[in-house]
Amino acid sequence: MKLNYRDRIMLTIVIVILVWAVGIMFFIKPSIEAVQDSQAALDDAKAQRATLQARVDEDADLPERIEKAYKEVTKMTESFYDIQETQVATQKVDDLLLDNELKNLNMNITDYSVMTLNPYKFVSSRPKTEIDKTIEAYKNNEAMAKDDVLVTPTNAEANVDENGEVTAAPALIGYYNIEFEFEGKLDDFEAFCEKMKNENEEKTMFIGEMDYEFVKEESKSNDGKEEAKLSETDITGNMTLQMMVVEKLPDPNTLAEPTPADIAAASDEAKESADSQ
Repeated sequence: MKLNYRDRIMLTIVIVILVWAVGIMFFIKPSIEAVQDSQAALDDAKAQRATLQARVDEDADLPERIEKAYKEVTKMTESFYDIQETQVATQKVDDLLLDNELKNLNMNITDYSVMTLNPYKFVSSRPKTEIDKTIEAYKNNEAMAKDDVLVTPTNAEANVDENGEVTAAPALIGYYNIEFEFEGKLDDFEAFCEKMKNENEEKTMFIGEMDYEFVKEESKSNDGKEEAKLSETDITGNMTLQMMVVEKLPDPNTLAEPTPADIAAASDEAKESADSQ
């Protein structure tokens, strides 16, 4: 069939339109969708990056905060003994007795147990006006809305309620009961008790029960008869000590360091891998 000039023009237009439509459907439109998807992914990545950057900025001083928290917790636990084997705990008491020249006759220790430390109430002696009470009540309500406040002797005054009182929360603590019989000089025994009170670095071992008596000595009277006489210096007795213990927090700077057990396990795995190959 022979096409005239008009038909050839129309056919050319139709072919151009078809090529244009096919190009749009199979090339241009997918490319636009790909660009849109890439733009959306880029926007999501930017938003995620902004969120992560905000977290990084918030934690910029994280090492300092960790170090500060570690020092605070360490300071709080300085007065407690570390959780240890019972023979180590009894050896500490034995050493204290030897330091004061008291002889340990017999010593027993209970298994690790847990007790509740009863809360104490702090009553402020500072006089308060009505406006002081109102402001303190407001501050306490605001603090309760945030987090529970750990009441300590250093911050008790700042956390009193409108009545000038604040009660610390109860806490669980581990402990050992150590019972022993001893003998020695009365002066040395008094020195031991005084050291327990004032000089012992760990303040959380205290005397629960104590009983002693003067040793009977045999002596001869003027008529040559033997008679019992109480010594004025030598004593014998028994005592019960309570040793409060806590698990000490490890140094955060050493947590990432491999332990000997980790190194040994890694060495064994390497050997097994080499043998299997």
